[in-house]
Amino acid sequence: MSLAKVIGNNILALMKKQNVKIKQLADLIGVTRQTMTKYLEGEVIIDSEKLFKIAEFFGKPLDYFLENKHEEMAFLFRAHVLNKESISTVQNKICDLINRVYEIYELAGEKISYLPQQYNLKIDSKEKQIPKEIKLQIEQIALEEREWLNIGESRGEEIIECFENKGIRIIFEKFDMPDMFGVSALHDQKGCFIVINDDENIPEERKIFSIVHEYAHILFDRNQYRQVILQSTHRNIYEKIADKFAGYFLIPRKSLAKYSVLLKSQLSWNDLIYIKKDLRVSLKALLHVLNDYEYISDKEYQKWLKYLNMKGYTKKEPDPMPYFKKNTAHEKIVRMLFMKEQIGINKVAELLGISVEEARENTKKWMMDERED
Repeated sequence: MSLAKVIGNNILALMKKQNVKIKQLADLIGVTRQTMTKYLEGEVIIDSEKLFKIAEFFGKPLDYFLENKHEEMAFLFRAHVLNKESISTVQNKICDLINRVYEIYELAGEKISYLPQQYNLKIDSKEKQIPKEIKLQIEQIALEEREWLNIGESRGEEIIECFENKGIRIIFEKFDMPDMFGVSALHDQKGCFIVINDDENIPEERKIFSIVHEYAHILFDRNQYRQVILQSTHRNIYEKIADKFAGYFLIPRKSLAKYSVLLKSQLSWNDLIYIKKDLRVSLKALLHVLNDYEYISDKEYQKWLKYLNMKGYTKKEPDPMPYFKKNTAHEKIVRMLFMKEQIGINKVAELLGISVEEARENTKKWMMDERED
């Protein structure tokens, strides 16, 4: 295949994915529609200046258009508010994050191409509520996954290490989209990734919930993942299943045994806050499972939800967890690579997504710490 045809096919593929019209690109690079069509069909090779403008438009490096085949990630994107521009921006950012983390582990010689087991729940996508028998299946699967991940007594941010130890990469990054919580991505060679929005307006408890929620999509909704397409998921039955799994996973029945005295009586606000802080979970997640486990009635559950809304806790968390440092596993590996002189300061900056000046400060501190040890 000629280079002109390869470039044309790559541009066409991106146009189709992002619903871009020929005239839009023609206007962008200052050519007629007829000339743009010749570029796309490979009749004429596009010059580098025009290709650079197109590469900028799609957020791709120039090399991308010269390659005949691309290894693409498959995504499931969870957000309530999306438009074409935000999808493209977030997609490119996430691909960059995943590629950087993949390279970190690849440089360290660690195998990370792991994809978790897939489960098929027999449920109609048009269902409004989860049937009782399916809830029981989800709870059992949550317990099995906890055991496989060696969760044990781990709580809150401690579960991140459990996922990482099994090759499921958790990446935190701030996106200026408080309604975007998480993205999960799969790749046959690169493995499984969960990207969580580290926006300061999202409570830490809910970020942890989002990790498990996205993991549930990987377990139950593998057929919904599409190459390079980020999908907006609404409050459909699949979202409700993922929520149920996350609740059962983070708060299994046996974890509530230590609160048996409290749970046998009428629960007060202080009781709920005490339990949720001890388990390091969101209050909404706690209320969901207390209702499912029949510790509180439907009427009590609705009463507490109404109270949360009245107090302004729709998006905020009462008595929230303090912010904790993220991506420590990735930074630890980069530090090891630097100290072994396998990478330099510029590569540290590239892998961690920071400036060279920040990388210089970090590496200086690493060397000081090493001398003190």
